[in-house]
Amino acid sequence: MLINRLIALTLFILSVIAISFYGGPVSYGFFCLCILVPAISAAYCFLVYLRYRIYQVIVTKNVVVGSPTDYYFTLQNEDFYSFAGIKVEFFSDFSSINELNENSEYELPPHSGLKKETVLTCKYRGEYDVGVRNIIVQDYLRLFSFNFKNKENLRAIVLPRLEILETLRHPYSPDVYKDSLINRNEPDVLVREYIPGDDIRSINWKTTAHMGKPFVRTKTGLENPSVGIIMDSCRYGKDMADFLPLENKVLETTIAVVYYYLSKGINASVFTYEGAPKKYSLQGMASFEDFYAAMGAFSFKDESTTDNLYKSVWAQNITSCSMVYMIIHELDDRALIQIEELNKNGLPVTVYHISDERYEENNTDLGKNTEYTRIGYEDRLKEVL
Repeated sequence: MLINRLIALTLFILSVIAISFYGGPVSYGFFCLCILVPAISAAYCFLVYLRYRIYQVIVTKNVVVGSPTDYYFTLQNEDFYSFAGIKVEFFSDFSSINELNENSEYELPPHSGLKKETVLTCKYRGEYDVGVRNIIVQDYLRLFSFNFKNKENLRAIVLPRLEILETLRHPYSPDVYKDSLINRNEPDVLVREYIPGDDIRSINWKTTAHMGKPFVRTKTGLENPSVGIIMDSCRYGKDMADFLPLENKVLETTIAVVYYYLSKGINASVFTYEGAPKKYSLQGMASFEDFYAAMGAFSFKDESTTDNLYKSVWAQNITSCSMVYMIIHELDDRALIQIEELNKNGLPVTVYHISDERYEENNTDLGKNTEYTRIGYEDRLKEVL
């Protein structure tokens, strides 16, 4: 294209010299030709832009993060003249398309079309444009190349990914149950033989002395254990490139932890804030589908939600849980105070710090009953949890 432009410029300069020194109809005709050809080429590019048609389709309505989705793209010429050269640029920040090269140039004869069938993969949960972003139109002589925004963008509503975890790397058993002043189980008079692993505080010493071997007291009225999950609901930043990866990983981690415990028969309570305090009380796998749908439509709010969230969890009786997960982005003084208060109430805490920046302090500063794990935006949960 550069060579063609240099040739056109050289011819224009020669035509100006010709009419300046020689004149005559030939010189002026050559001058007009040098002006009209570029003007017609530019007008042709704008005409192609006004007349081209692009049709895009995502086959499924439920696009899930990381799952390839069938994608159909058609470029159509419905006019009586050819489209000399068209290139297509795609949205690539939050999605990717297989087997479609942005450097490919398409030439469409009159009343013809080009159809491509491939797959589209979305990187983050949310609602954003995918597919064709810009159209690059060139003329026959390759003098001009105009980059136009696509007239009708394709918008995708993307659901968070469900990462099924077989295990969790933390020191607390999934059936842990807090026996404290807040949630006490009263032993009755029944006893049974001691089994390795039983709490030695349950040993019935009178029966043990009488029988000559250890016996423990049984407990009645034992409720199903429950874990609490505090989910950060703050939107950090205004640019989608800043907040989409973070929010996606917060939701993905929350969903994975909830699914893990529900699949083990452990109830879960998710504490968050969406304009008002929200608590999702989940009992059994039957409750997971509605929770997943709620997380897919969840709306993160401005920074003031952090203080409101930490205040609301105590009003919603988080101390009835056996242990607590904190899935947060900022491990600041407010978070440290919450961890300390939870520990004081006998609740072990596991902190999942969603960040691409490492927490510099020693993890032991978080408390002896607290575990810390950093999760990067692009980390696979199976590898870090």
